[in-house]
Amino acid sequence: MRTGAIDWGALTHVCFRSVELLPDGGIKETRPREEVARLAAEAHRHGVKVAVLAWGTNAANGAKYLARCPGLTAKSLLDYVRACGLDGVNIDDETWETVNAETGKPNRELVTWFFRALRKTFKSVRKDYHLSWAAPPVISARDRYGAAWPDYRAISAEVDAFAIMSYTMNPPTAGWTGGAVPVSGGGLVDGHPRDLATELSDYLAATGGRKDRLLVGLGNSRAGVEWDCRGDGPLSPIVGKPRALSPESARANAGTYGRRFDPAQMYPWYRHRSQNGWVQGWYEDGESIKAKLDFARRNKLAGVCVWALDGAAEPPETFALLREYAGLPKAAP
Repeated sequence: MRTGAIDWGALTHVCFRSVELLPDGGIKETRPREEVARLAAEAHRHGVKVAVLAWGTNAANGAKYLARCPGLTAKSLLDYVRACGLDGVNIDDETWETVNAETGKPNRELVTWFFRALRKTFKSVRKDYHLSWAAPPVISARDRYGAAWPDYRAISAEVDAFAIMSYTMNPPTAGWTGGAVPVSGGGLVDGHPRDLATELSDYLAATGGRKDRLLVGLGNSRAGVEWDCRGDGPLSPIVGKPRALSPESARANAGTYGRRFDPAQMYPWYRHRSQNGWVQGWYEDGESIKAKLDFARRNKLAGVCVWALDGAAEPPETFALLREYAGLPKAAP
């Protein structure tokens, strides 16, 4: 794990990938422990805590450890964290289903019980161990990406943070033109807007107002997407497959066709006519990332999480924005 480009002073925690959660309550390690311990030692020298991401591999495995051995899974994670000198764990099992395949009953209480076991196991050893959940970007059951079945209010008492996976909110194939993580003005799925403002409203309702637990997940690429589409404005229906835009291509195209900035989504974009209609390109830049940081600060949320930092070649602009968000002085040249 290379860390040469990291501005440690702009961070409070880092989370590395990963260990895998096994059906028998064990874990599979994917990195040498010596490498993990070195990362922890370096981060600690800078006052930064380190958590491991615990990855779910498939729905069958997830159903088994939830139904049979949640306490053993929690203990396996604690043993690993202690052995490597880490500070916590981020649960990122995206395979959990509404009904547990082992019991044939809803997973709702089993997932809550797992987080309770995790908290009891970790906090009984060290109260400042940090526990977080890589939580769904959408709650609404009407949305095809929604996960309304977990008991968010109960889980909020067991975790220190919901690291909301907002960076997956609008994948390129969503069906309309726009930013990947709009602040507002997002496209509708069964009448439910997909944007940060709606996400925050849903999470506050689901958790009972726990702003102190909510971290906005931010994508970190300055790249974007270009589509053939039916109209010349935001949220136009797309035609055909999306095309990836590198940061360089996005900026060059915006220079050629004219950079626009959508005041609702808070995104830069461009458009031009084509033989069959219109072409639009939407992408991230410093202004759009700052808008999301401003959203988190304005709403007094617990913070932000950035997926994923390149420890070898992360541009310094990322850390400058994080320092500004946190009210920290600029890094020394």
